[in-house]
Amino acid sequence: MGVRPPVIFSSSRMAMMASKPPAMFETRAVRDLIQYDAAGPVTRKLLDTDRTIVTLVCLQPGQGLAPFTHRRREAIVLVLEGAVRVTPGEGAAELRAGDLAFYDGSRPAGPSNPGPKDAAFLVTLVRKRGD
Repeated sequence: MGVRPPVIFSSSRMAMMASKPPAMFETRAVRDLIQYDAAGPVTRKLLDTDRTIVTLVCLQPGQGLAPFTHRRREAIVLVLEGAVRVTPGEGAAELRAGDLAFYDGSRPAGPSNPGPKDAAFLVTLVRKRGD
């Protein structure tokens, strides 16, 4: 069985799904979407709605993402495999598979893989209350 393409849930798709019976709910095995590339980080947007964005990030040792901010969002990082160094603003933490981190998305963060193994993680951005 080959790798299934990622499903991206847009706001219009979520509205369409909400109007269908629950039997039409779609799922994907995230483990089937994890892929690495020596040329650089691999990212796949899995969910994109008005309130929430979920992105799968796959990094080989030594790879990382340029620091980014999301001013009106909270960020949640869930490590699926390997280790990820997260440096939001002045803070820093090394997370391992199964670890979860929360931080204010307005603080610049550039997740990286300190090695020695490949790392995959989900970044979930949720709109702050009142925004």
